[in-house]
Amino acid sequence: MIERKAGLSVKQDREYLTAENESHAKLVAGGFMPAGCTKDFNKVVVFKINNEHERGGKEVYYFRNWQEAAETLCS
Repeated sequence: MIERKAGLSVKQDREYLTAENESHAKLVAGGFMPAGCTKDFNKVVVFKINNEHERGGKEVYYFRNWQEAAETLCS
């Protein structure tokens, strides 16, 4: 997992953003719904919609970034 830190070069920042975009796409392909971030921008939010139940439902997950979410949920 590539971490984003202060003082990254343009190349490193581009690598981080590419990894984030690929992880986001992996989550969507896995049936998850990336929903943005928390108010303080410290965590990203991912939903898993569960339509198998009569009333429906959703599970909510919080991660540091999309890469961590994809590694945990799509493995």
